[in-house]
Amino acid sequence: MTAKYLAIAREIKKRIDSQQYAANAPLPDQHALAAEFATSRMTIQQAMRQLIIEGLVYTRKGQGTFIRKNYHPRSQWELAGSDYFGATKTWEHVGPVESQVLRFELRFPDEKEQSALLIDADAPVYDFARLRLLNGEPVSLDETVMPVARVPGLNKSHLESSVFRYVQETLGLKLMGSRRVVRALKPGDLDRQYLKCDVTDPVLEVEQVIYLEDGTPLEYARCHYRYDHGSMVIVNNG
Repeated sequence: MTAKYLAIAREIKKRIDSQQYAANAPLPDQHALAAEFATSRMTIQQAMRQLIIEGLVYTRKGQGTFIRKNYHPRSQWELAGSDYFGATKTWEHVGPVESQVLRFELRFPDEKEQSALLIDADAPVYDFARLRLLNGEPVSLDETVMPVARVPGLNKSHLESSVFRYVQETLGLKLMGSRRVVRALKPGDLDRQYLKCDVTDPVLEVEQVIYLEDGTPLEYARCHYRYDHGSMVIVNNG
């Protein structure tokens, strides 16, 4: 489950992007937002700090919080480098996300996967690959490994809808953080086939481990994006 202040920040950002809040007027004050979201002022302050860091808003002492005049919504291809919500949640405001399952099997992990997921060699894992499409257009090619013991009952229908929804809503697990390595690569055969890359087109690879709130690794994944359909926005929280 996403930290509450981040969920509130995302909702306020969505309202800013949809122009629900007037650009020349202050946002609702912290008391009003705390009452609306049934939370504390401290949580609202954290949410506002997140939006300030991301360059959406600024504060005027004694006057309130305002939308920055030079703020521009991220393009549909930009990803938040600091947070991970899953493809369905990340792009829900843009359009429908479709997942085509290319591979789904059980096997034992290799040494790198054992190290990333903190599991033994005889611990079975799900190994699946999905092509993610946004508004019918290829966005990413994802290869994911998850320990069977940590995600019991995972099936193809979950892969076609939302794995993280199953993890959080059905299994009741809480996600808390990720470690990501971003690099540029030459496209492989699968990239050229499914992402429609030319042999000279670079791809953006995001290699990541997603963690549960107790620090246990939940998944190890490698996600490939077309050079013109992927960019990372990094937020430094100080």
